[in-house]
Amino acid sequence: MLMQKSRSIGINASKRILKVKKSISGGIITGTDKIRSGFGNGDCLFFDFDHLVFAAADGTERFPWASRDLLHRLSKSLSEACVPVTAQGWRDLINREVYSEQKYQHKTTFSCVAIRGDQSSVDMVISHGGDSAVTVMDSKSGTIYHQTGRDMNFGGRSREIVEVSEHRLTDRNIRVIISTDGLNDLIKYCISRSIFASAAEMLTTYPVDSIGELIHGIISSNRGMFEHDDIGFVVIDPFRIERIEGHMVLIGGTRPHEEKRFREEYQREAYDRWISGAGWSKYADVFAGAGIQVQRR
Repeated sequence: MLMQKSRSIGINASKRILKVKKSISGGIITGTDKIRSGFGNGDCLFFDFDHLVFAAADGTERFPWASRDLLHRLSKSLSEACVPVTAQGWRDLINREVYSEQKYQHKTTFSCVAIRGDQSSVDMVISHGGDSAVTVMDSKSGTIYHQTGRDMNFGGRSREIVEVSEHRLTDRNIRVIISTDGLNDLIKYCISRSIFASAAEMLTTYPVDSIGELIHGIISSNRGMFEHDDIGFVVIDPFRIERIEGHMVLIGGTRPHEEKRFREEYQREAYDRWISGAGWSKYADVFAGAGIQVQRR
């Protein structure tokens, strides 16, 4: 297992988890029925450490790669233009370059946060459409300061995103969670079995960078005990996240044949290791086989 240095982004292809020490973790887990039925994983996560933009999209069973296509366009737009700093700027960019090109049949949710600031305060823009969620939570008390609602403004079905909001954060206990609806299935199960007393306990008791492995461990040790949809999540400490120039990662949005290969090959111990940014080019094919795309300019 490779050790991480400060500000190093680690990726585990076998677990489909990404983490940076003390600041962020995220990953995807394929739904139980998707595995039985041989579907792809429609959840896709976007990590742009260059611009500090993070997002999740959730595509349908028929077109699971639609989520990846949408987030690819977001990545392309951010690399070619200045990153917006206002809610209106983000609304214009998404409507003009991300939503407008999504095909009608390629329905997908879209939940995104853009972060900028310093050690004293953080400015954040949240953009959201569909039934995934962005939650802003106090990591000590579990108080929810903001949570996006469910709406019908899915990518592909709507040409405009409506819910775009600006937030100034000053409380260093705040955590930001981007999640697809499958996370709710896991939380309900954990509460019913007294693994956790509440969603807040699961998401706030443990260090940010350990949440991905925690969720993966719960799923693994309770496999076959409950049904869940595809699970996609990103947990961020907005005061500790730092810009890492030229690093971008996409995880998920896989087609059925990609999922089949992943299940057949990636359960072996050899793949269960953490790869830091310095080793990404060497392991690009390994990442690709797990539905992970990396860019290190």
